[in-house]
Amino acid sequence: MNELDVYYRALLGYRKLTQEDAKCTSLRTAIAESSVEGDKITVKTATCTIDEEWVNEIEKGLVHIEKAIKEERQFIRSNGEVLPIEKIKHVSKESIEHLARHSDYITRYTEGEDIVPDKLYMVSRLNDYAVYENRFLYMLLNYLCDFVTIRYNAILELTNKYDATIDFDKNISTGKEKLTYKVSMHDVRRDDAYLREHNPQKDIIDRIDLILKAIIAFLGTPLMEEAGKAPMLKPPITKTNVLKMNNNFKGAMALYSYIVAYDKPGYTTELHEEVISPFRDELADELAEAGGMISFLTYEWGLGIKPELRARYQREEERRAAEKIKQREERIASMKRRLKNGGVSLEEYIITLETQLKALEGESSRAEMLADEVERLKDVEKRQAAEIEALGVEINNLNQFIIDEKQRHFEEMEALKKAHEEAIHELIVKHENDMAELRKYYENEIAELRKYYEDEIAKLREDYENQINLIKEEHAAEIESLLETMRAKDEEHANELLTLRMKAKAELDAEIQKHSDAMAAAGEVREKLEASLAKAKGENEALTERTRIAEARVKVHCGIEGDLTDRKNFNELEHEFNAFKKLYQEQWTKTKRAIRKKHINMKNIKEQAEKHNDSE
Repeated sequence: MNELDVYYRALLGYRKLTQEDAKCTSLRTAIAESSVEGDKITVKTATCTIDEEWVNEIEKGLVHIEKAIKEERQFIRSNGEVLPIEKIKHVSKESIEHLARHSDYITRYTEGEDIVPDKLYMVSRLNDYAVYENRFLYMLLNYLCDFVTIRYNAILELTNKYDATIDFDKNISTGKEKLTYKVSMHDVRRDDAYLREHNPQKDIIDRIDLILKAIIAFLGTPLMEEAGKAPMLKPPITKTNVLKMNNNFKGAMALYSYIVAYDKPGYTTELHEEVISPFRDELADELAEAGGMISFLTYEWGLGIKPELRARYQREEERRAAEKIKQREERIASMKRRLKNGGVSLEEYIITLETQLKALEGESSRAEMLADEVERLKDVEKRQAAEIEALGVEINNLNQFIIDEKQRHFEEMEALKKAHEEAIHELIVKHENDMAELRKYYENEIAELRKYYEDEIAKLREDYENQINLIKEEHAAEIESLLETMRAKDEEHANELLTLRMKAKAELDAEIQKHSDAMAAAGEVREKLEASLAKAKGENEALTERTRIAEARVKVHCGIEGDLTDRKNFNELEHEFNAFKKLYQEQWTKTKRAIRKKHINMKNIKEQAEKHNDSE
């Protein structure tokens, strides 16, 4: 008898009693007829139509998979290693061939005796079931397991799910009694036994369940367990000769292609919703029973009258039992009178007596059982009283123990608190002393570092200023030399022109033309010299500007008061120093290159001027 049958029988028994009482009937009728407009039951169910195509394909494919597993394909794996002669269990052909290639393993040999090497090559052959085809079957079974499980669980979730809600609000007043209550219940049952048994698709669902169990069984075979120890195959699958030619593996490959290409849910769903509003007469009457029972339970427990009701129940049962005995005795007496008057036969009288005797025996045995139960309950009550008394003593002991433990715990806490405060004080004193020592040590270190880097910066500044002054002097000397050379050339050309004017007029024109050409060339040379001078001035200005920037940076770093000895500021200072050093090297290289270039140009100008004078 399942849960539904139990509740149904209990409901019939309950209603049989309440229907005989006028007051219960009146209350039930009032509840059923009150506020019917708000009564509502909503039940949601679903039906699935399963596509049998994929079920049939998997069933056909599993036949091939089962046969393929039974083939137990394998290959022999040979492992060889060189071992001491004491560990050699058997000698094979490979051992002899290997010894022939490694005669150094033979360290002793006596003519006329057997050859006994120190080492020998031993080959062990093991069966390996992790062949490609078996690994393919393992991968396919895992794919099938996921494929079927997802759809099977979804179908069961939809078709075997019961979802119902009930709402009603009652307000009843009958004479001196007023009853108001509201019910709102949501009942969800998954994998319901009744829906599962009465599912229209039960046959095909059972087939899917059988498929899933078969897949799990195949995965549990020793062959698949061995194949599962190897790495799982990943698509694409290589179609080996076995997968293409062997019928069983060919069928498994066809099933793999089918499920990989199958992209549909595999079922269609239709949702149903049934609404009952207002309630039918029988339904309203049965639901009213629940209202009456809730009212009774509230009254019973609210007033604490359960012991009194139990006593009244026992008295009523005893009265009914006595009434039944009295009725049986009156019936026997009536049968006896009728027997004397000839109204009933002796056989009927005997049958009646036997029937009554059996009933009395039943009552007697029940009375004896009740008496035994009463005695047992009395013993239980005595034991419980003794246990309660013992528990009272134990509770008192526990209370005293708790008080003692609290006192002990308080004393321990005070002692621990005091020890903790002393330890904390010692740690603070020690920490302050350590901090003072560290502070003094690092202050000395910082002072030494500051003095060291101040000396280095002063030295670098002095070297930098000397280099700048040297560069300025060299530039000034070079500029003065260029101007002096130009003035000398101008005077030389003027003298040459005066001398040439004293010659003949015909030669004078030619000479004037030559001198004009020479002047033009000299003008070009002068323009070049002026351009070189302007470039040198620009470079000098740029260098002066960088010098000002570098001096400003040095002044910023050296002139700002503060601690630069922490890692970040000191690293920044070191980077600036390296950057300045790099800038200095680069500019000094460029400057020397420019000076050389200018000197070489001046040398060329002098050589051209000398050639010109010689030609004149």
